[in-house]
Amino acid sequence: MKLMMGRSRLIMAYLLLIHLSALLLINLTGLGIGFEIFISLLIIVSLLYYSRLYGWIGQQNQITVLWVDDDGFWFMADKMGSQQGPMQLTSSVLLGPVIAIYFKPLSGLLGKSVLIPEDAVKPDDWRRLHVRLRDPESWD
Repeated sequence: MKLMMGRSRLIMAYLLLIHLSALLLINLTGLGIGFEIFISLLIIVSLLYYSRLYGWIGQQNQITVLWVDDDGFWFMADKMGSQQGPMQLTSSVLLGPVIAIYFKPLSGLLGKSVLIPEDAVKPDDWRRLHVRLRDPESWD
């Protein structure tokens, strides 16, 4: 199974909503202008970081391909062509329009998680991924 991913408007809308709400709440607290400016800058940097991570700024690090080989190992590649894998599927969470997948690399200690929004993939690929993740035998 090979899954081609693009940018997600759902993730970007969520990021904007959360970060703008945080900016509004920080500026309404009345903690002092210096502290409010500092925290507001941190929130803006966070928005820029996550926008880059999910392909809205820069787009080099955005995961564009996710696939499973015949042995059940998962791989992923970004727009720059760098490949990560092999990895084992450790768990997944199906949250309506978003799927969160957690992987454990065969070499290394740190796991990797991937958020896949429904609007970033083709409808047929979304259904196939949904069915595969519901099947416990596909988990190694």
